[in-house]
Amino acid sequence: MAVDWLGVVIGIVPFVGVLLAVGFYTLLERKILAIIMIRKGPSKVSYMGILQPFSDAGKLLCKEFIMPTRANMGPFILAPALMLTVSLLGWLLYPYKSAEVFYVFGVILFMVITSVSVYGVMMSGWASNSKYSLLGAVRAMAQSISYEIPMGFIFFCVVLVSGVFMFQEISTYQQGSFFFFIPLSVILIVWILCMLAETNRAPFDFVEGESELVSGYNVEYSGGGFAVMFIAEYSSILLSSVMSAAMFFGGNEALIGFFMMVFAVFFVIVRASLPRLRYDKLMSLCWTVLLCVMLMVSVCVVTMISV
Repeated sequence: MAVDWLGVVIGIVPFVGVLLAVGFYTLLERKILAIIMIRKGPSKVSYMGILQPFSDAGKLLCKEFIMPTRANMGPFILAPALMLTVSLLGWLLYPYKSAEVFYVFGVILFMVITSVSVYGVMMSGWASNSKYSLLGAVRAMAQSISYEIPMGFIFFCVVLVSGVFMFQEISTYQQGSFFFFIPLSVILIVWILCMLAETNRAPFDFVEGESELVSGYNVEYSGGGFAVMFIAEYSSILLSSVMSAAMFFGGNEALIGFFMMVFAVFFVIVRASLPRLRYDKLMSLCWTVLLCVMLMVSVCVVTMISV
């Protein structure tokens, strides 16, 4: 059977674009952090440090991949690949207006992908056979359960208002001057908090808290393994930014692209501005505040729709 090489290339190109976007997003983050902290950022490699991401990637991939003596070899090697695969799978849901494949239940698939992403962290933490790594993995699992319940209510409200499960249709529904963030502003705030926890970003980066876990679940990884984990994390941040823009500021691809950049810069500013909270504070926030808020908002949305 002949292989459709054109189809293969077209299928691979978007993922290559995601990897390039991750590289330049790390450069953007370092530049913004340098401005906020009044110091120099990357400025040596090429013009204004524009090729710094490629230099970092080359350095990491050329370093030795060290495996702990007592680590479980199979899961230890498989965990970074699983994290990257799950992270890139989420990009299949990008709300293209002219795509050959549409995911009718894209919202549900996005929830499944975000739920599965914690298994890579769990596998890496357990397979490293290190107490710090294992504590990071346990934190990730407990944290995942706590914020995914309010996140489920968020999707429930958005789907109820739009009447569809497709991200393309949710985005199209907001064409014109109507955006979901106007009636659902409380939901947007809760969504941002859930996304910060989902992507392990400050102030909710407890899975990799350097002050108490010495980098957490990835402490035993070096070289290529660490680079793959790093790419998976930043790919998830960009994916969360895209989905946030599509769900609350959709309409056309130009708007989605603009608000995606707004959310991406917001992630960086939050990291530079807020200190890491205590772990029990996040659990308390998710179970006692966000869950109650989303229950009340869900009741209000159901009542509004039914009327």
